[in-house]
Formats: sequence, structure tokens, C-alpha cells
Amino acid sequence: MMRVWPYFALILTLGTISCAVYQKTSVVPSLDIPGAKYVETRLCAPCHRERVEFFEGTTHARISAKGMEKEGLGCGICHGPGSLHMENEHEPGLIINPNKNPEVCFRCHLDKKAEFRLQYHHPVIEGLVSCSGCHDPHGSEARAWTLTSFSDTNEVCFKCHPEQRGPFVFEHDAMREGCTICHKVHGSVNDKLLIARDSNLCLRCHFQTQTDPNRFWIGDSDHDARLPRGSCFSAACHTAVHGSNFDDHLRY
Repeated sequence: MMRVWPYFALILTLGTISCAVYQKTSVVPSLDIPGAKYVETRLCAPCHRERVEFFEGTTHARISAKGMEKEGLGCGICHGPGSLHMENEHEPGLIINPNKNPEVCFRCHLDKKAEFRLQYHHPVIEGLVSCSGCHDPHGSEARAWTLTSFSDTNEVCFKCHPEQRGPFVFEHDAMREGCTICHKVHGSVNDKLLIARDSNLCLRCHFQTQTDPNRFWIGDSDHDARLPRGSCFSAACHTAVHGSNFDDHLRY
């Protein structure tokens, strides 16, 4: 036990240091607006009071940028220096709007930029949807680390995909876990943003279809014969993968 303790103490110390460093700073490049200077967040409150109040409780509000501590970061970390915008709020181009340019978000979220460049992806880079369509950087009703709806992650998806909401008489249990149990929401190498290809996706949960081949029969073929040749949600089988009102095996 005496030999184990020094290693345990070292691991605990390193973990503590790692967390402390992570919480302190993030290096974020400044956004350039010629002639403008960064202003303190409190100066944005007279016109944007509700957003400022909500923002103070979000993950983004806890970001600090090395070398820019005196610049009054907060709103400016995404919208750029706001002094000229304060002088003439209706003049376009004096403040940065991340809704119109996802590159503002990609400055920090490089991994998401890479996912949006995969073959199948939500069309953010193409400008058809924006990051804020799913994530609310100001909202008080947002999850701390994803900034999606606090009430239900699925609600974000249902805004554009209402046909998958239900209610269904026979609901796929996976829906209770959330859309992300089957879909990679930013981008994927698989069609429909699926996290795995064909039957490999379903077998992550329904492994009993292989362990008990005598239990399931469709015509003259069992699951062991069919699964290697395609997907469970092919035209002949479980096409109502989100839910069905007619069949408890999720068929139309």
C-alpha cells in the first residue's frame, strides 16, 4: 500500500493542475473591426439587458483570453470590439454577427469545423443553417456544455424534423435516449448522419438478434442471414425507425 500511495498522489496532483489550467484561460484570436475597441460587457446591458443577464450564467461567459484580460471580453469574444457599434448601433458592419458567419464559432470549435466538412453534414458551411439554430449562446434555458435546449435535447432536432416527434403508438425506445444515440449531429461519414453503417448501428443495442437466431424468422431467412447483407431499416423490414402507429416491430 505504501508503494501505491506516491503514484496515487502524483495522479491526483496532475489531475488538479490540469483542471485548474483548463478553467483559467483559452487563447482566442481577436475579431478585427477597424477603428473599434473592446468594451466591457456591462456597457452592452442598456440595449441588450436580457441577453447580458442570461449570458453571465453560460459556459461562454467563463472564457478568458490570454493577453486580453483588460479588453472587457464577454460579448466581444464573439461579436468583436463594440465601441463603434455603441456610437452608431444602426450602422451595418460595426459589430460581428456569428449567425451570418460560422467562422466566428470555428475559431474555438475546430473539431466541429472538421465534422462539417465530412461527406454528410448539416449545411452550416453552405450558409443554409447557422450554429445558433441549434445552440443558444445567450439563453438561460440551455445546457451548460452544449447550449442546446435544457428541457430536452431532442427539441432542437424537432424544430426542423417535426415528423419524427410523434407521439407514436409504438415508440422506438432509442428516442428516449435522444437523437444523438444514433446520429452525429454535425457531420458523419454515413448517410443520414448515422454514427455507424447499416445493421452495425442497430446491433449496438439489439445484439440479441445475433445471439438467438432461431427466435426471429422473416419468410425463409433469419436475422443471421439478412443482417450482413444490409440494414435493419431497409424497405422490407423496420422502416419506421423512430416510431410506428401500426406495428410494434416498427414497420409502416
